[in-house]
Amino acid sequence: GVLNNIFDGLTDKDEQVRGAMQEAIVKILETHPERAADILGEYRAQQPKMSDHTVALLLDCVRRVVGAEREGPLPAAANQRFIQLALQELTRSPEHVPLLQNPAQRILVAIGRKSGDTCAQVMEALREKCGGPAEGVPHFMLMQCLGLLATEHPAGVVAHIKSVLVRCQPHLGGIRQDHVKQAHAYAIGRFSEALLEEGECGAEREECATEISVAYDVLFNQWLHSREPKVCVEILQALSSMYPLLPRDRIQDQAARLVPQIFALYRRSVDRNAVTQFLCSVLKTNLALNAQVLDGILDSLISHLFDLVCVYPDYEKPQTVKGHYEVLRCFHLLAGHPAFSARIMDTLLIHLRNNSERERMKSLLILTHLLNSCAANIESRIPASIDCLKQLILTERGIKMKLTLLKTIVALAQKSHVRDKEFVWFVVRHSCRYSKANQEHGSQEEHANLALSCENTLYMLASTVGTLDELLKRELLNYFVLLDYTDICGNLAKCLASLFAKSPHIEYDIAAPEDAVVAEHVPAEGAAAAAAAVAVAAGEDRVRRGKVMVPGAETVYARCLALLGNQQCIKRCSNILSFLRYYHPQVNPALQELWERRIPDLQLQINRESAYRQQLHDFVLETNEFLGGLDENFAQRMANKLADQMYLYPISLPHSEWQLPELSAERGMLLQAVALTLLQVTDVACIHTKIDLIVTSARQERLDKHVKHADYERRIEPCALALGYISRQHLGHLVKKLTELAAVGGRKHSTGFFSNLHFIKDTHKELENYKSNLLVVKAFGRIMDEADPLQSLQHLDEDDTLLGFLMQQLAGHKDQTIMSAILQTLLSICNQLIATKEQLTAPLRHRKQIMETVFSIPIEAPFNDLPLLPTILKLGTDFIRIGGPETEECVDGGVIFEIACRNFFSCAQHLKMKFDSQEEDERNSFVAKYLNESLPQLNALVRAIVELDASPATLDLIIGILEGWTRDRNSEVRICASHVFNNTLEVYIKAMRIGCEAPSKFNQTGQMLGKIVPRCIDSNGTVRQVSVEILQKTLEIACIYETLTIASIDSSADWLKEIEVIKEHIITDEPKQIYNLAGDIAKIIALRISSFQYLQFCKTLLYSLRDPEQSSTIGASVVLKFFIQQKGSELFHAIPDLVLDSLVALQVCEVPRAKSGVLKALVALTKHHPKLVCAEMLAQPLPFDPNMVEYWHLVCNDPDLTGVVLDNFLQLLSGASLHEGAGGQETPSAQERQRVASAQPFAIFCALHEMLPCKDIKGQLEARFADMFSVLLTSLSSYTNLAAPNSPPHVASAGNQQQTGKAKFGFVPNKELVKLNPCQIALEAFQGFLTNLEMDQIAGVLTVNSQLASSADWHSYIELLTPMAIGLGQQLQLSSPQMRQLVNSLSKYVASPHDGQRVAAVGLFSRLVPLKPSGELAASILSHLGAALSDPNAVVRGLSIQGMGYVGQLSEKDAKRYSETAIGALLKGVDDPLGDCLINIPLESMRGLSGILRALPSERVESFHVSLAIRIRPFLGNYALEMREAAIQLFGDLCEGKHDDGSSSPTSSMEALREQLVANLFPLLLHLSESEPAIVAACRGTLQSVCRLLRAPQVAEMAQLQLGEEKGHQLNYGSFVLDFVKLIALKLTDHIQDFIDSCLPQLRSQWPEVRGSAAIVINPIWSTGILHNFLSERNAQTEAVAGKIAVLLKDEQAAVRMRTATALGYFFGDI
Repeated sequence: GVLNNIFDGLTDKDEQVRGAMQEAIVKILETHPERAADILGEYRAQQPKMSDHTVALLLDCVRRVVGAEREGPLPAAANQRFIQLALQELTRSPEHVPLLQNPAQRILVAIGRKSGDTCAQVMEALREKCGGPAEGVPHFMLMQCLGLLATEHPAGVVAHIKSVLVRCQPHLGGIRQDHVKQAHAYAIGRFSEALLEEGECGAEREECATEISVAYDVLFNQWLHSREPKVCVEILQALSSMYPLLPRDRIQDQAARLVPQIFALYRRSVDRNAVTQFLCSVLKTNLALNAQVLDGILDSLISHLFDLVCVYPDYEKPQTVKGHYEVLRCFHLLAGHPAFSARIMDTLLIHLRNNSERERMKSLLILTHLLNSCAANIESRIPASIDCLKQLILTERGIKMKLTLLKTIVALAQKSHVRDKEFVWFVVRHSCRYSKANQEHGSQEEHANLALSCENTLYMLASTVGTLDELLKRELLNYFVLLDYTDICGNLAKCLASLFAKSPHIEYDIAAPEDAVVAEHVPAEGAAAAAAAVAVAAGEDRVRRGKVMVPGAETVYARCLALLGNQQCIKRCSNILSFLRYYHPQVNPALQELWERRIPDLQLQINRESAYRQQLHDFVLETNEFLGGLDENFAQRMANKLADQMYLYPISLPHSEWQLPELSAERGMLLQAVALTLLQVTDVACIHTKIDLIVTSARQERLDKHVKHADYERRIEPCALALGYISRQHLGHLVKKLTELAAVGGRKHSTGFFSNLHFIKDTHKELENYKSNLLVVKAFGRIMDEADPLQSLQHLDEDDTLLGFLMQQLAGHKDQTIMSAILQTLLSICNQLIATKEQLTAPLRHRKQIMETVFSIPIEAPFNDLPLLPTILKLGTDFIRIGGPETEECVDGGVIFEIACRNFFSCAQHLKMKFDSQEEDERNSFVAKYLNESLPQLNALVRAIVELDASPATLDLIIGILEGWTRDRNSEVRICASHVFNNTLEVYIKAMRIGCEAPSKFNQTGQMLGKIVPRCIDSNGTVRQVSVEILQKTLEIACIYETLTIASIDSSADWLKEIEVIKEHIITDEPKQIYNLAGDIAKIIALRISSFQYLQFCKTLLYSLRDPEQSSTIGASVVLKFFIQQKGSELFHAIPDLVLDSLVALQVCEVPRAKSGVLKALVALTKHHPKLVCAEMLAQPLPFDPNMVEYWHLVCNDPDLTGVVLDNFLQLLSGASLHEGAGGQETPSAQERQRVASAQPFAIFCALHEMLPCKDIKGQLEARFADMFSVLLTSLSSYTNLAAPNSPPHVASAGNQQQTGKAKFGFVPNKELVKLNPCQIALEAFQGFLTNLEMDQIAGVLTVNSQLASSADWHSYIELLTPMAIGLGQQLQLSSPQMRQLVNSLSKYVASPHDGQRVAAVGLFSRLVPLKPSGELAASILSHLGAALSDPNAVVRGLSIQGMGYVGQLSEKDAKRYSETAIGALLKGVDDPLGDCLINIPLESMRGLSGILRALPSERVESFHVSLAIRIRPFLGNYALEMREAAIQLFGDLCEGKHDDGSSSPTSSMEALREQLVANLFPLLLHLSESEPAIVAACRGTLQSVCRLLRAPQVAEMAQLQLGEEKGHQLNYGSFVLDFVKLIALKLTDHIQDFIDSCLPQLRSQWPEVRGSAAIVINPIWSTGILHNFLSERNAQTEAVAGKIAVLLKDEQAAVRMRTATALGYFFGDI
């Protein structure tokens, strides 16, 4: 019955529950397989309409049992029952039902594959189910199962195959249903595979040949005509396995007829892959037996197979690819026969010449496959194939066809059949990418794939196929020097490096007659390629050997140099360098040592552009010098060869079918190589020719409205650089050429009438002039950089045409590109002048005019010309340094500096830290970049000005210009201005003159210091650090002028050491540390400046309070405070002015901390009037404003004054009501609305709120601790849920003020006062008081509950009383006089008319009882608690009950004295009705009784043990968590204190208590499973105490071991409870029925965990009770218990249903 209930549970809607049911079924089936299998079979027979899903779950359980690994096999009877059940479900439906038939089939297979015996058992059952031949066609799933079993256990099935085939054979022809045919075909196919696998050496194969042959006829002749594709596939697969098993004579007789029949299948909608497999099986079998039988059909066979080849196999579809390779496998089988291979190749050659691309591609695919698999069989036909391939190479256009050709070429090359350059050309040509891919021939992705494949193939051929090396060398060198192949030169160089690494020499063909010399490239190159070949041949001597012309070594070397110029193509450069290392014997064998040293250096620097460029130039120079030493004509010859290659790098790329890269970098490098080579050439005509070539190349660069001038400048930069290199050796020729160009470009246009008509404009001529002018300017600058300075300046002095040209262009042009170039050229001239200042004393003419022109360039928004600013500043500095004797040519440094600062800082003002858009971010980065480049130049300009005239006037001039910028709101401006200021003073100190000429006083000291001090406290760390250096230098300058000594030399001076410390720490971001350093700054200034500077310094500081920087304002106030503290005695004559200025500054200043600094100065003046000032502050409106708050803090700096104020406050608060309307009994209307705090006491607490945290008054607070603590503690409870006063306190000075309009009506609303929370104020004041007295433990109590101040009742307040009492006991000691004073001070509040004060006093007294007071202190506390038991307020009564509960914790003497009173009060409290109260009095009473039970001896409370146990038993199931927990703990405490006296008398207290123990044991054990941690902990402790009294030592020991928490282990309830209950049942057999009776009600518990655990627990009790005999004692009670448990299978909680299923599994699985 229970198993039936579990089976019914499989229909549960919860998946986890169904899983638990399955687990239970599996466990029972494993434990009692025979009996459970019978029940399962009976259940299935009784439920014929069971849902398929439930049946599937049952079958899955059986499958898990029979398929599991186990020590021994299942009983044969159980196996037989499972087989019958599976067969019933397998054959129940004539249709295909996978949900049922698949698991049933898996059951049979799982049993059958275990061993030979089980396999025989399954086979026998299957054969019986199939019946005899007279019973008709077997069920199709039986055949499916037989086939699957043959696959899993072929050895066991082979012996039964013949009988199965005999049974099925008569009915095969009559089967009409497709799924039945498919099942039979599957089974016969698997039988054939089993025979092939297992019957090769036995007689089974021969025995079954007849049956297989008969079945083959039916499948092939009848079933194969089915229209269902899946059936046909299964039949074809079966035929493939059956064909080798047919009789040999039949195979040979039918071969010629069978193949055409198979080909006929391709015309039907049958899976081609299956047909091909069948064909492959037929071919393989016949070729192995007698290949001659295929002679007559060979041509047809080849033709059909050729049609089956897949042209574009989709590699993402495995079946398609598999069929494709099956066809190729057929060709491979046929080609293995010599006669057949020749005929296959003849057919392929015919198709290679076919007009259809698909036919040609199929031929290539087959040819490639045969080359890779059986090349030896077709070797005689390979030459003819190669001839066909050469034609295909030239004519094919499709990308897929080219990819197929590439695969064929690779296969030929790997077999060493490639000897012709046409194949090399094909691979190289198609490594190039098309400029515009023809979509008709292939997609963009396919074009890219072809190029990448050819590239990789070329390197593979060069590196692995050794027979092609010489051919590849010759061909790849030819392609390397052609324009069309520039894009793949990197890969060509990589391949050439690999080839020349193997052998550095080139082997040529035998020479042929001259008329045999033809164009070396394939005709497919076209006209353009042929023309290129002719041009190359005309430009150099080529090496002619046979039919191949190879480029000369110097031509290849020149090509490499140009390609190395594009450093962006790192991979190509690296490959070319590797190629040159191995190619050097062709250039000159003597180069080995030089190139082996230089080329690795180049490879190391290849990622660093400038270093790589320099290394490359050095490489060219050293190579030219070395080879020039061996051959004097080498340089001129090399220069000509380099020049001849200009056509390879055209400015405008020609139209080409193939992609060509941008060649400007390569062209530039070629020109530079020409220039570097020209340094060793002496032929004048050659020099002029090459200079003209470079100039012409520059002028040929494109410039129009679509090309930016900056881009054009970048393009001609290599030309200018090349001309600069030439000037090293041929300066005169170059200057002459540039002068000619300047004369043409600078010539003014006609001034006739038509020249003023702007619509008649020759734009082309203007652009040409612009190009010439820019080239002259750039080249002139490069000449000044590269040429010898003495020679270049001599040319400039003799002829200033070029300098005049520069000035003309600078003045007349607004184009930034040419202006920048001119400025750079002027810089180069200045650098030469400065370098040769000693050798050439004549200065540059017209330099003032040049400077005026340069500095007139506007630098303003939108800052397009900002990139010119660094160069302009550098020019200004250089021109000042050049100097000169002519006064009219001298440059005014002050004017230049002012213009420079205006330009620089105006730009810096536009720098931002945050941006609204991406455009702003980019603009900001643009400005910052060029300002960073300009700042060092601005400092250099200042240095040059100061060094020219180091006087105070110059210093005033510079500081006056910088002053406004140092106070700018923009931090970037301040940083830059501070750096320039500091740099100015640094230069000034080094350059200033000391002696009679110097002044004796430096009057600017005070003013300079007053202005720089705010910058020392700037918000920017960099400004602070630099400003401290400025302050130091200012003091040093003053010291130098006053003492005529160098201050910096005396580094041991204390003030200098202090300033060094300040500089080291001023960069910190800690504000406190910065303002501490401000005090040190004030101290240093006070010591170092003269007295006549004091007033000026202070007034400047007060004025600095208006500084836009907040931190600077605060710093100024801090320095002012420290300075007045130190030097106030010397400022007595200036006090009125300073006080007046300070008051004004307080009103104007908007920075709070700066106000605080001024307040401190004012408070120092009012210390003699403490009462008056305190009264004024106390009378101010609440809440206090920040200035008033700061004042209260400052008052606390005087302890005596603080003591007077505190005494006054205590006197005012004594007896005062803290809330309005509190006189006597409160009225209902007063309780309904929120009460309001009294005004004057609340103002006192607001003042205390500010004063009490101050550390200076700690001594005053200690002297008044008891009274202050009592006031603050009671105020906290009294202010709970109080509102702030609704009227402001009386203002003392109101009589002196004019009444406003609102004041006339007697009420001024104070919105800020209404927002105050009096309780929060009192709480924070209390915290400040305790923290100040270092009572951190008590102060921490007040911070635990963040909602304390906003509570609407005393709940939060009561929670903090316990930790507060503990803190008091630890910090004051209970026996100390301070504690007695505190209790006496609080006792006057016990009888207070205000509830809040009584709650505070009684609550603290109740929390002091657990601390074990003694003597008079204990008597006083308990006396007040006893009086509070009758208090009308329930909260006060509850607090008193809690205090009485702690009496047991007093000393033994005091506990005996007060225990009777306490127990009486607690027993009364258990019956106290629960009302709307903050304290649960019955709960507190039970907790108090637990405490007393634990504390007092057992005999003192033994009289009420039993009655107490009975009274608390209802609470064990109480719904409230705390009540349930308290009752469980109280029962545990009752048992813990009880000792077993050994009495068994029914009247003894122990025996009466034991009945309660037995009744409560299992309920407690079940509650242990609850999810609440508190209940679990209570049950663990109580169970240990209960088990100790059960007279079962082993039970008590296990409870102590598993439930004890001293080891901190986690309890695993599931495993513990089963073992524990079994032990209880074994040791307490007399009470088994009592235990079961106590468990059964728990099956209806309100807690799901308890219900589930009750089902689990009953099993071990019951199994022990019936002595483990499940079958023999299945009495009515057993069924009743199991039935009650089974009811839970329909519980609403899924977890309960799961545990019930598990329990029932154990219930029957363990019996």
